[in-house]
Amino acid sequence: MLDRVRDIVKRLELPVEDDIVFRILDDDLNAVEVTKAQYARWRLQHDVAERAVLKEDSEENVAIRTTFSIMPENRTYKPFGTAAYTLPYYDLLSQYSKRYDTWQEALRGHAITLEQVKKDFATARAVDERAAALEGTAGAVRLAVSAGVPSLFQVHVHSEDVVTVHTPLQRANGSGIDVSVAATAEGFKLSGAFNPSISVTNELSEKLGVAVADGMVTSYLNGEDELPRGIIRVAQAVARISALSAGESGS
Repeated sequence: MLDRVRDIVKRLELPVEDDIVFRILDDDLNAVEVTKAQYARWRLQHDVAERAVLKEDSEENVAIRTTFSIMPENRTYKPFGTAAYTLPYYDLLSQYSKRYDTWQEALRGHAITLEQVKKDFATARAVDERAAALEGTAGAVRLAVSAGVPSLFQVHVHSEDVVTVHTPLQRANGSGIDVSVAATAEGFKLSGAFNPSISVTNELSEKLGVAVADGMVTSYLNGEDELPRGIIRVAQAVARISALSAGESGS
């Protein structure tokens, strides 16, 4: 039995460079530097995925998580972090990401992040309420965003029939993603731009549930009730095409 355990531990020991550090979480939630063997034993003795999530809250459709990094990292990488995600697909809202040296700092940071998300919700809600009286496409999109994607989505009105929704999603280069919504005879046309040099297959286009051509993601909707999910779908398609391109260029 001892030989079997030693073999498992040996397989868990990863080849590392000099600047990589192994950390475990002790009973007082301190990040402690240990040897590779100690780190491997700790992983065997604990459900590390469960221990990694130290605090979690939610505010409407946003989840806020503070975690301990359970993987070997560069010594300069702080062991605790807070991040926020849109539900239900857990898209990262990078503007809320922060890292900390200690659990005490992370606990305070978690509370600050939660309050900031609540504040952003309140701001977005106030904008939606002021715009509720608008008619035409602008009013429909305002009300749809307020009802279906209420936080962190901002509507910019160009005319009664054309608006732009600024989303919290980002392209691989960090730029924000906007979705244009225009009225059509049958309903609405949604579109989002990506780098036209990126080649997108028909298979990927069908998987994303949108049309893709000439650097534009496009989706046509019939009713106002489809707008919340449609706006998110177009923004996610732009983000995923951008991430795919970044991965190919980096490989």
